[in-house]
Amino acid sequence: MPARDRPLEHPDDPEVGLLTRAAAGDEDAVTDLYGIYGPPLYGFGLRRLGDPMLAEELVQTVLTRLWHRAARYEPTRGSVRTWVFSIARNAVVDLHRRRPAAIPADPLPEPTALVDELEQLVRAEAVRAALDRLTPEHREVLQLAYVQGLTQRDIATRLEVPLGTVKSRTFYALKALRLACDELGVSP
Repeated sequence: MPARDRPLEHPDDPEVGLLTRAAAGDEDAVTDLYGIYGPPLYGFGLRRLGDPMLAEELVQTVLTRLWHRAARYEPTRGSVRTWVFSIARNAVVDLHRRRPAAIPADPLPEPTALVDELEQLVRAEAVRAALDRLTPEHREVLQLAYVQGLTQRDIATRLEVPLGTVKSRTFYALKALRLACDELGVSP
């Protein structure tokens, strides 16, 4: 498809634009998605399946499903990355079930542990998407408190704002985060 006939990229998230183009049949968009997600999916598959051939099959399976399901993506439910790794989670389980008996299963954790770890990955991506919905001030105060471990007094000093402002920003940031997480169907 000539460049002038392609749909425009999504202004807020170029990956959403790539999905839109892929849903319209643009193979270049699928190639671009492969460039973004191929290496992390391969690494994910190699760690989970313990076999380079199965890891390659995982990448192929996920990108094929992504292409065929691109029109179903709902940005309100999470980032493109979250959606891609949700597809990958299901594909890993499918590939693990089809695994030939001749391939040793030692590198794989128990299926329950695998599902738990994948659920944590998807949950972390969803929480990250919820944090992206917060105002910069709210995100900053939560990062300083929960990532850097600063006290509210330390945050007030660093941001050069009154302690009461930090307390109210923290309160409203947590409230907004809970709401965003509820909208995305995940608990913080």
